[in-house]
Amino acid sequence: MEGDTQKAAVPAANEKADVVVVEDDPFISRMYQVKLAKAGYHIAMGVNGREAVALITQHQPRLALVDINMPEMTGIEAVNQLKNDGYDFSRTKIVFLTNSNNPNDIEKAKSMGADYLIKADQTPRGVLELIRQKLGEVSS
Repeated sequence: MEGDTQKAAVPAANEKADVVVVEDDPFISRMYQVKLAKAGYHIAMGVNGREAVALITQHQPRLALVDINMPEMTGIEAVNQLKNDGYDFSRTKIVFLTNSNNPNDIEKAKSMGADYLIKADQTPRGVLELIRQKLGEVSS
């Protein structure tokens, strides 16, 4: 069974990820990787905004869980770049999961149609439930 969980965590080269997680904190990143894998999602992981752009473009996931304050490019800058590049967000829901409670970041995220979660206010279980809700896997 352990091998099944690991298989679900990282898609094979020819598979698309259901969820892209982009988080520069290794502990938080690993926590969500394990939680989402156990829930049966194929996951692609990144650690900065440039990887967010590349992974979302490559996998066209159903949902991207993106930190805002990251090296190289913020999560908001990454999503803006995707929009400027013509990425079709009709398939991909964006959820920002961040430590920032900056009103400007919140406003920018909301204007993008993204959800905005502050890490300190969330549990992994709560985030998983939101993901399921966003993907239409549970009733709201």
